[in-house]
Amino acid sequence: MDRFLNQIIEGDCLEVMKDIPDKSVDLIIADPPYGMNYQSNFRQEKFLKIENDDTVNVDWIKISFDKLKDGGALYCCTRWDVFDKWKCEIEKYFDIKNTIIWYKHGGGLGDLTGAYIYNHEFIIFATKGKHYLRGKRINDVWEIQKDNVNNYLHPTQKPILLMETMIDKSTDKGDIILDPFIGSGTTAIAAHNTGRFFIGIEKEPKYVEIARKRLEQAQAQQSLFA
Repeated sequence: MDRFLNQIIEGDCLEVMKDIPDKSVDLIIADPPYGMNYQSNFRQEKFLKIENDDTVNVDWIKISFDKLKDGGALYCCTRWDVFDKWKCEIEKYFDIKNTIIWYKHGGGLGDLTGAYIYNHEFIIFATKGKHYLRGKRINDVWEIQKDNVNNYLHPTQKPILLMETMIDKSTDKGDIILDPFIGSGTTAIAAHNTGRFFIGIEKEPKYVEIARKRLEQAQAQQSLFA
């Protein structure tokens, strides 16, 4: 197990997770390709479309359940237009407890004249057996400012505070967080900031490099102020 800890591993999550011991991680944070063929249009230099984002791929959910400890939790990011597909698959294995609304500010996607401003995303919160939230009970609408799109290193980049909130509410220091789709490394940084171990998996080499560099910068910055 030690060879996986605090590593951003390049590879397909289905293959990598086969070698992770069952019931060995305390929390899974997943921001998978939503299955909507997303193309970001905000930057002058557009991101390429996310690989395997043309279908809802749920194959990772069963193996994630196997790797999670009894009493652990899953947070899965998704959107309203594919929510039903993700919910249907997750509830085959996990107990769904909440749909968290991430109110992220700064919307503007989609039909600019015929639809309301798109300003939120869903996060499915599910558990494997009885799971106890830490600290004060909070509501299921999280108002957390998204990152400035001009600073995005990944087309669906999430803010560090969003991941830190999940980690703080569902784990203790020294616990292990698994992110099968770690992208630009936000979950790794959040785990580092909160004193947890992490296992990060990313299929695309360019994002593996970005994630490792971001983590190194976060570690170096913390060392300066230690």
